[in-house]
Amino acid sequence: TLQYLWTFGDAANPTPSVQINPTHRYTALGSKTVRLVVTSVNGCVDSSTQVFSNIFPQPRAGFTASTNFVCVGDAINFSDTSNGLTSAVTNWRWFFGDGGTSTVQNPTYTFNNVGAFTVRQVITNNQGCISDTANLAVNVYAYPTVNAGPDLNVLEGGNSLINATASGNNLRFRWTPNRWLNSDTILRPITAPQGDITYTLTVTGQGNCSVTDNMFVKLLLAPEIPTAFSPNGDGINDTWIIKYLESYPGCTVEVFNRYGQSVFSSRGYATPWNGTYNGAVLPVGTYYYIVDPKNGRNKIAGYVTILR
Repeated sequence: TLQYLWTFGDAANPTPSVQINPTHRYTALGSKTVRLVVTSVNGCVDSSTQVFSNIFPQPRAGFTASTNFVCVGDAINFSDTSNGLTSAVTNWRWFFGDGGTSTVQNPTYTFNNVGAFTVRQVITNNQGCISDTANLAVNVYAYPTVNAGPDLNVLEGGNSLINATASGNNLRFRWTPNRWLNSDTILRPITAPQGDITYTLTVTGQGNCSVTDNMFVKLLLAPEIPTAFSPNGDGINDTWIIKYLESYPGCTVEVFNRYGQSVFSSRGYATPWNGTYNGAVLPVGTYYYIVDPKNGRNKIAGYVTILR
């Protein structure tokens, strides 16, 4: 049954209040005279006045960041630069825009989602005054995807396209080393190798987010086939060693005597021929061979002589 009238002594905001327990926000410093007038249902009036001098300036939030853009899964270091003005800062509240929060003064935060986020900081000083809000926009970018392509076998003197794939935005490419490539800054260069080599493809997208992948190029040298060997057990040239044929695992080797009968055949050449047939020593003489390296190389035919 009582009526209340509050005035707050605030020239900047003279609006009174009729609530029992009002709240008023002061925007200027200095002493303020607050007056409460209470009127009963019978018209009886009483009042009370009190001077408030403990009105303090609003603290200032502020911070810096190690960067304002990162790749997803990477961390940003935040450094507090806030000012409590009339007393020390006692409380920090951080809101990272993705649901994450912190109450430490200088947090480190990892963003696990791609997007644009607003990081906010609010502080409280020792007098309980709450600051304004400091904001910083942060962009979090996705890593591109990359596949340097399947390993390649390239014939000596030939070339081949490296069939790499990548996806992402604003991509840049770098192949290392750049030897024997027609370009080291395109996705699918052509290699004309002069030796075995491992290439690394680095793909960089938005936010300088980079990923790498490797691929191997095997140079297939032309097989060097001896015209003779001497399987006499002296440890010298006891087997028919065909140089570089190990690079052709799917090759076939066939040897025939002068009557056209097969005396040796194999798929692959892991074990060189020792001049025997079914465990029996073959006689000295000249034998006809056909070596098919496959992998795009033509068959090689010729004669090999067994010496004793």
